[in-house]
Amino acid sequence: MVPGSDGQHSGMPRTISRLASAALAFVLVCVVGPGVAAQDIATKVRPSDEVKARLQVLVTGILAAWDKFDVVCLGEDHGSKNDSDLRIALVEHPDFARKVRVIIVEFAAVSRQALLDRFALEGEDLSSPALSPVWREAHGAEVWDSPLYEAFLRSVRGINLALPRERRVRLLGGDDPGEPNRGRFIREEVDRQILSRGLKALAVYGAGHCECRGGGFPGELGGRYPGKIWAAFSFYDVEEGRRIFGLGAEPRLIPISGTEQAKRPAGKMFYSGRFNDTATLGDIADAIIYHGDIKDTKVSPERR
Repeated sequence: MVPGSDGQHSGMPRTISRLASAALAFVLVCVVGPGVAAQDIATKVRPSDEVKARLQVLVTGILAAWDKFDVVCLGEDHGSKNDSDLRIALVEHPDFARKVRVIIVEFAAVSRQALLDRFALEGEDLSSPALSPVWREAHGAEVWDSPLYEAFLRSVRGINLALPRERRVRLLGGDDPGEPNRGRFIREEVDRQILSRGLKALAVYGAGHCECRGGGFPGELGGRYPGKIWAAFSFYDVEEGRRIFGLGAEPRLIPISGTEQAKRPAGKMFYSGRFNDTATLGDIADAIIYHGDIKDTKVSPERR
């Protein structure tokens, strides 16, 4: 299945070491201990300064997209440490808050918008238990209990605390578990809250929701808002993408739309379980994110 597609929370499997994932979970428990506040666990999964510096080539490329487009859909593989590191490095870049007014995320329930505003916009200091209804009342709460998602919410609050109230970035809940058609709800919410208002926004969803063809909201809304949405995310099969593009150790943001690469068959690089899928890379994304030779790790939900 496509990462983040309806009814699928875990995302397209990548070449990830299960031993590495288990080891990270073990380290978190042993180092932090069960009695430490859950927000401290979220702090442990933040990217280091070294990692953030390494990701700047990706961050600056994504930031440049807002010079032309209104909405950047940053797709993720649920639970991916690499994807988490990148989005935190992105929002903590000084230029981010100068360019973007709104962030809409899959891992926050629309029913808890008032709580999210109190925390991220007004800067109220909330414990993990007090904040947790934001993600636990969203569809797929068993995924969002990973500390990666709380870490992102706290990162946005952190950048806002350093800004005057009128320049703060608003976080919007982008999921309603009561809606049976999630894809339709997402595109209608992005349209109503962001595109129809002409706002500059970051959207964080499973990569399937960010595809430029039907099923992803960029594909569904592109005809109504031409040239307004830009989508980027990682290969579903990183090893195949590395082989096809001859990629090496360093991170790269690979332009797709408007290039000859848009005509290349997506094939195994973005295999989504569709039989005889004829999609090209241009049908999938405007750019492809390659994190370099850093092996990804899945960060599982913690007991809270």
